[in-house]
Amino acid sequence: MYALKCKNYVFDLDGTLLDSMPLAVKIVLDYLDEYGVPYEPSIVKILTPLGFRGISVYYARELGIPRTPDEIYAAFTERLSKAYADEMPLKTGVVEALKGLKSQGARLCVLTASPHEFTDICLKNRGIYELFDCVWTAEDFGMLKSDVRIYGEVANRLKVNISECAMVDDSLRVLKTAKSAGMRTIGVYEPFSEDEWAEIERTADFCVRRLDELMEK
Repeated sequence: MYALKCKNYVFDLDGTLLDSMPLAVKIVLDYLDEYGVPYEPSIVKILTPLGFRGISVYYARELGIPRTPDEIYAAFTERLSKAYADEMPLKTGVVEALKGLKSQGARLCVLTASPHEFTDICLKNRGIYELFDCVWTAEDFGMLKSDVRIYGEVANRLKVNISECAMVDDSLRVLKTAKSAGMRTIGVYEPFSEDEWAEIERTADFCVRRLDELMEK
């Protein structure tokens, strides 16, 4: 039996399936340090929903990094490619949860702000790519995950009612947006979002600290 008795699960990648936040955050903040740009710790909340292309634009246009967005993105790609391919582990319970849900007839998808060049090799190298029916990045929709319209588009592509889908994510902002669009929501604990966990528990329809809890009866 699976949580919410849902047949269509849409999983975030970073911080939900993948324990990527410590290294990814370090890499993008190190770039600011190299240019002597000051920032508050709360900047992580601003950057996370943007994806690396969006962060590149933000750095160039909002923070004044003297490089074009394309140049910044190229630097990120160089630094992050190996990390996503080989260094970032799956979070505890991910494989068990995905295989369990799949065996019970659930359809599994990924919707991430990270680009395909990181996402696809990451999932393939960890042996779980084939468990997903769809692997989407926000770029495939031309929208951010903070845009309420993207969740309706996901449901349209799956050819189901949006209420038949569950967004599984560690981001309070994403969970709120998906819920407002009509999706069911499952909050996942992530240490980088510790300060939001209490509100995530109040917001989401179901919450887990590790994904294999989705399989508990």
